[in-house]
Amino acid sequence: MDLGDPTTNPISFTLGSADEFFTEPVGARDEDGYRRAWQRVVAEHGAEAARVTRIAAYWEPSAADRRFLDETFADAGLQFIFERPEAAGWDAALAKAQQVLDEILRAEEAEELAAEARRAREKQTGGELLPVLRSGSLGGSDVVRQTMPWLPVAGRDLFATFAYTALTPHGTVGMRHVLNNRLDGEADFTGIVTAALDSVQDGLVLEEAVTETGRLIRMHRPDGFGAAGAVMLPDFHERMSGIHGWDELTVAILCPDDLWITRSGTPDADRLAHEVRAAGQQAPELRPSLLRVTATALDLVAESAS
Repeated sequence: MDLGDPTTNPISFTLGSADEFFTEPVGARDEDGYRRAWQRVVAEHGAEAARVTRIAAYWEPSAADRRFLDETFADAGLQFIFERPEAAGWDAALAKAQQVLDEILRAEEAEELAAEARRAREKQTGGELLPVLRSGSLGGSDVVRQTMPWLPVAGRDLFATFAYTALTPHGTVGMRHVLNNRLDGEADFTGIVTAALDSVQDGLVLEEAVTETGRLIRMHRPDGFGAAGAVMLPDFHERMSGIHGWDELTVAILCPDDLWITRSGTPDADRLAHEVRAAGQQAPELRPSLLRVTATALDLVAESAS
């Protein structure tokens, strides 16, 4: 089974806990693919429909398959990545799905190499150089900007400094901040920025979820450090908008280690805005933040009050 082939629809049935599941591939366009996949699972493994708690697949079920699922697995959750197009829209839908799968597989292939590279960098430098996003509304921001080199992300409302980060023996994240008095001119700062942006994009993983009203993309890194800094990448908007053709992005930063992305003006964007405003502060330097990102601008829309 080629997991990078969007013409195949791998359908997974989870029984009870997440430790037991069976996956059967069918054709993406099959009208009865879910039914046939389940028949194979029953024939090969003797599985019982009453034990199925979750069904996951690449493609949304057809109307016929939805009736089958409703009748057979009344209490099971359903998750899929790609919406089922009209009959005339399959070619375009498959092309778009190929782009998404290529991005996912590249990220997965990079994950192990990125983790290994991170460990090597930490051994050589005492930490991995990464951007540190900071909320300008927090007290002490002026002092930070006086003592550390910084770049505006959303003007002075959201800005970034830089630090070498690594896990401490206690499992916490330690930071050794880059300071102005340690820099040797503008060229040295340019090198710091370039190295930090190179690090933050190493092993970035994209996870996509289909919601009741649209789609959400989560961006994070396998080591868990500083993925929110990826919003500074020069091609961030181009890369994210290209997946589904979203011209304007709503980006939620609930903590420094991941980003949540959806199309602006949607119910999912409204939910992200609510979550940001209600979220508690998880890092001393950064309030949960909501951004609006277009091809030409990045603006801070809202922050958590806490």
